[in-house]
Amino acid sequence: MNRKKWLVSAVLATAMLMVTAGSVYAAKYEDPINGVELELDYELATGLKKDDIKVDCSTNGIDSVSITSVTNTNYGKRPQVTIKVKADTSDGYYFDKEDASDIRSDGFWSLSGSEAEFKSGKRTSNNTATVTVQLPKIGGDDRSTLNVDNVSWEGDSGVVTWDAADDADSYTLRLYKGDSRKTVVTTSNDYYDFSSLIKQYGVGTYYVSVKGKASQYSAEDWTDSEEFEVTDENINSVNGGYSRGGSGGSSNPTGGSSGGAWLTDANGRWYINANRTYTTNNWQQIDGYWFFFDERGYVKTGWVKSPASGLWYYLSPDQEPIGHMMTNAYIGQYYVDADGVWRQ
Repeated sequence: MNRKKWLVSAVLATAMLMVTAGSVYAAKYEDPINGVELELDYELATGLKKDDIKVDCSTNGIDSVSITSVTNTNYGKRPQVTIKVKADTSDGYYFDKEDASDIRSDGFWSLSGSEAEFKSGKRTSNNTATVTVQLPKIGGDDRSTLNVDNVSWEGDSGVVTWDAADDADSYTLRLYKGDSRKTVVTTSNDYYDFSSLIKQYGVGTYYVSVKGKASQYSAEDWTDSEEFEVTDENINSVNGGYSRGGSGGSSNPTGGSSGGAWLTDANGRWYINANRTYTTNNWQQIDGYWFFFDERGYVKTGWVKSPASGLWYYLSPDQEPIGHMMTNAYIGQYYVDADGVWRQ
């Protein structure tokens, strides 16, 4: 074959290949999608997950829709849900690159079945687009889902119970004797045992105020219990199962604070473990911080000489959480290392 014939054959082959490729492309991408209708169904709550949201699509040419992420799911936040939409390219449907600006606008997306609002849209390829929608604020604006009901004393036991709030993840309690507030505690349970404190404070009239909390939000109102009259005749019945003098002094305290709570009284600050014990004259790790509790179970601050090792440590008197062991820090001219030890 001479050079002229070879060149003609090559040009013809290239042209045929281009025509064939163009025909395949045209067959695969011939129907641009001009808008997408989505229907969402969900129950708004803290910790909302992908599986908690159902999304359907009624638009022709859509092969599938799926939720790729859910963020901002704490109380008081507006969850953001990102949805991936795939075109049915086998039938020629696609997201046209020339319509990319339309896909980024709310006019392209139609939302129904919920109070979801368009936030952003994006074309990621010929067959894929994504949309992010914003749901209503968890808990609304009135914080009513943090309110508790039916705060009551369980007989003469010294235990207070209440109906859990829908969105609360913890509760703040104030114990009053007469008009005097005696202590403030926090718990994740829907009950609390005040029996040891009541025995400590003695006979009198008590009541408790409870407020639900979630993240940095609190219920707008406190809910009060009825009054509990403690007399010489019934004080021995105030034995909710926990006696502060009965099970302290653990020699091998364990870390963590699940179910436990910090308490404050006239003598200082101390910690009830989940099993209703408390630590004395020893260390305990709580929420990742080390604390030292004295012989009565109260957390110490300042310089402390560990009774086991004889080494010196510094416990913060002013940085939260109060009483935690400082590490890698100068205390005046003295330095405590990564283990919290002052090395002379």
